[in-house]
Amino acid sequence: MRENKSTKAERGRCELNSSEKEVMKQIFTEIMSFGKPPTIAELQATLKKSSGDIIKVINTLEEKDILLRSKETKEVVSIYPISLRPTEHLVVMSDGTNFFAMCAMDALGIPNMFNQSATINSQCEWCKQKITIEIDDAEIKSQSHSDIHIWSPQERKIPAAETCCPLVNFFCSHSHLEEWKIKNPDLAEKGHSSLLEQAYPCIKECWTRYGEMIGLR
Repeated sequence: MRENKSTKAERGRCELNSSEKEVMKQIFTEIMSFGKPPTIAELQATLKKSSGDIIKVINTLEEKDILLRSKETKEVVSIYPISLRPTEHLVVMSDGTNFFAMCAMDALGIPNMFNQSATINSQCEWCKQKITIEIDDAEIKSQSHSDIHIWSPQERKIPAAETCCPLVNFFCSHSHLEEWKIKNPDLAEKGHSSLLEQAYPCIKECWTRYGEMIGLR
């Protein structure tokens, strides 16, 4: 069976231990409240753990490809599925919080992860036309185009935030997806596409479990 990005991600998340979940929950909580991740010192003070223990967990999360730090500053730049750097996938939550998603699938997953309604603002990878998708009560309430597709690479390389996620994008129609494939034959043969309505149920289930496991729902 073909293993897609969300399936691989869910498999990795199931391997998190209690300390990793605790640190991740606190990082997400800080991002939700202040728009930025906590420092090691802040995590240490909040969680009552040594800096060595915190650093060990952070290192492990990066090894598991759940978290990514800047090579220069060592600051967290993404924690799956949120990017702290701007991307073309902006998720506007019902509580007013805004998140940049690492990819199209992550944008659809974030509302389910945090158990909120949200509006996804993105674009077609081919024509750059704006795409909007409204998620309400964990279901697709509306979408700007009736034939939205998602394309993703079949192989997942580490770190996914830099190698895989930039390639997982929306297309406003099947015809624009096909035009993109013609212009990008090397990429096209290494990935697969799905209609939004077909891809969403699996994404919803995956990110709902993720949010529950970390304690965000």
